[in-house]
Amino acid sequence: MVLPRWVWDYIRTIMEGGTYAELRGWFRDPVAPRHSARPTVSEVSSPCPTKRDAYLRRVTKIPMEDTEVLRLGRLIHEVFLTPFRESIPFSQLDTKFESIINEYGDLGVRYRAQLYEVYIKAVTMALNAREEGIPISVEPAIPGAPIGLSDIVKPDILVGFIPVELVTSSLTEELTSRKDIAVTAYALAIEAWIGHPVDIGVVLHVSINGKPRLTWRVIKIDDTLRRAFLDMRDTVARIIEHGDDPGPASSCSRTCPFYGVCHG
Repeated sequence: MVLPRWVWDYIRTIMEGGTYAELRGWFRDPVAPRHSARPTVSEVSSPCPTKRDAYLRRVTKIPMEDTEVLRLGRLIHEVFLTPFRESIPFSQLDTKFESIINEYGDLGVRYRAQLYEVYIKAVTMALNAREEGIPISVEPAIPGAPIGLSDIVKPDILVGFIPVELVTSSLTEELTSRKDIAVTAYALAIEAWIGHPVDIGVVLHVSINGKPRLTWRVIKIDDTLRRAFLDMRDTVARIIEHGDDPGPASSCSRTCPFYGVCHG
């Protein structure tokens, strides 16, 4: 199964007695867009404290620098998601892995050993999920406009109706907070799309520093998170719509693709 047994058990435990949320994706009045600009999930949940990255990309049209951190993140996503995206014959597993690694040149070669462990873990989970008949979609296209987001939003994986977000950056309190916002956005979009309540999201952290490790975190999507998402969505949409420069943040990560723009 794609989610470990203990994750299913934990979800069942925290959902005992049911749950209640006032803000559902299908309730148009409270979740309807307040602005004509519709940001993406990544813009709403970006690490930029002032959301200036959305201003630079969408208003001033400054292209985002393709840093090594971003490319490594894409590589880890590709390695992990490919076995869920397609059924690969056993005889072609290694060939498929090498083709992914080769696409990333020296970066793929540098992390080949760790990534191969991640790949084999993903292959095992994908096979188990298929054998057990667990419905899984990789990057499904879900309408985002009903909740004021871009036309399409794509959680990394959808297990049934549970959105799973894959994270590759180092775990910090800030990262944890904004990934909670991301899965909340996906939950509301799914609710608006199919009218089914989504009260759980999962964040999977894939670490390849040292021995590769997968860390699962279950998120109960309550009204506090739902309101926080809507507030952040409106903040980013207002910046884009009115072209108001929020200015550089007082503290920024040097891995931000716009760090050089904001700090020279």
